[in-house]
Amino acid sequence: MRPKRSLAIFFILVFTMSLTLAASEGGEHHFDWIGFFGKLMNSSLLVGAIIYFLRKPLIEMLSKKSVEIRDDIVVRESELKEQKKSLSGIQGRLDKIEEEVGEILSKARKSGEIEADRIRELAKLESERIIRNNSEEIDARIESSITDLKRKIADMTIEEFRNNYRSILNMDIHKKIIDKNIEISGDIIEKG
Repeated sequence: MRPKRSLAIFFILVFTMSLTLAASEGGEHHFDWIGFFGKLMNSSLLVGAIIYFLRKPLIEMLSKKSVEIRDDIVVRESELKEQKKSLSGIQGRLDKIEEEVGEILSKARKSGEIEADRIRELAKLESERIIRNNSEEIDARIESSITDLKRKIADMTIEEFRNNYRSILNMDIHKKIIDKNIEISGDIIEKG
C-alpha cells in the first residue's frame, strides 16, 4: 500500500513542477534567478520526496531481490553439484559400457573364430561328400557307358554275322540245315 501512496505523491509533484515550468517560459529574454532557484528548489524537493517515500520500498525490494538472487545462486550451486555427481555417475556407467563393449567384441571375435573353424570343417566334410558322390556318379556313368558300348558291339557283331551268313547261306544250304534240325529233333523225340 505504501508504494501506491508514494507513487501518487510522485505524480503530484511532477505535475506541479511541469505547471511551474510552463508558467515561467513566457516573457523576456533575461535570466530569472528567482525562477531558477524556484525550479531548483522544486527539483530538490521532488528528488527528496522521491527518496524519502520510495527509499524504504526500494531498499526492501532490492533486499528481497538480493536474497532471492542469493537463494537462487545457492540452489543452482546445489543443482550443479548434483549434476556433477550425476555426470560422474554417467561417466562411470559409460566407462563400464566401454569395458562391456570390449568384452562383447572379444567374445564375438572368439565366437566368430570358433564358428569359422566349424564352418571350414563342415565345408571340408561337404566337399569330400560331394567328391565321393561325384566319383560314384562318374563310375556309374562309366559302367553304364561300358554296358551300352558292349550292347552296341554285340548288336553290331550280330548284324555283321547276319550280313556275312546271308551272303553265304543260299536256299540249298538253308534247306539242308532245316532237314538236319528236323532229323535231330526226331532222334531226340524217339529217345525221349
